[in-house]
Amino acid sequence: MKQTQKTLLLTGLLFAQASSCFAIPTTDMFGSWNALTLQGDFKALSPDLDKVKWLVMNQARTRDDSAKNSRLSENLLFAQVGYQVNPNVSFWLGYAHEWLHPLNKSAYQENRAYQDFVWNETTGDFKWISRTRMEERVNATTGDVGYRPRQLLQVNYSLGFVEGLSAYVGDEVFFYVNKNKFGKKGFTENYIFSGLSYQASEHIGADLGYMGQYIDNIKGNNLFTHNVQFNLRYQF
Repeated sequence: MKQTQKTLLLTGLLFAQASSCFAIPTTDMFGSWNALTLQGDFKALSPDLDKVKWLVMNQARTRDDSAKNSRLSENLLFAQVGYQVNPNVSFWLGYAHEWLHPLNKSAYQENRAYQDFVWNETTGDFKWISRTRMEERVNATTGDVGYRPRQLLQVNYSLGFVEGLSAYVGDEVFFYVNKNKFGKKGFTENYIFSGLSYQASEHIGADLGYMGQYIDNIKGNNLFTHNVQFNLRYQF
């Protein structure tokens, strides 16, 4: 219970911080984040590898920032391997390759390595999730490097009137620890998200919700994208 109280307090502080940032002049736009996620473990290779997990995800992001309305602005391909220490704790190593298409600018690609510590706990109908990530972003064209820690907190609540259905809400805060061309040193970005998850079977699930992406830009107005988020999941 003490851990749950700490998580609630930290979540409140993060939302308060995010709200204060939105007072800065901001440009709003709409878009979508659509993903396909495949995940499993390596126990088919050996029973001793049942705690070694893997995940692959492809995510396409759109924005309505052009005269032609919605356009593909980013595509990200993630691959990661993790170790489940116990039911509550896991560690992960991952890599993402990103194709970026800024409006009226040259497209470029990004290599991104990352390391995760994930903690989760279930209390009654609530499931608490915390993910601490350190990522190293490298512009494949210029070689510019950004070191970015990020902290996610999420809570899922099981909706008893439909089996397999739950609601979720969460927040993720981003910081840069070095000066770079990706974003400001210090606080740089915040995600606020909520929606519904449905586990249709042991293998298939889906998430549908809202993703608010707030970016503290290096110059000019900050950016707040309001996105419909959809994720189709398959568990092997």
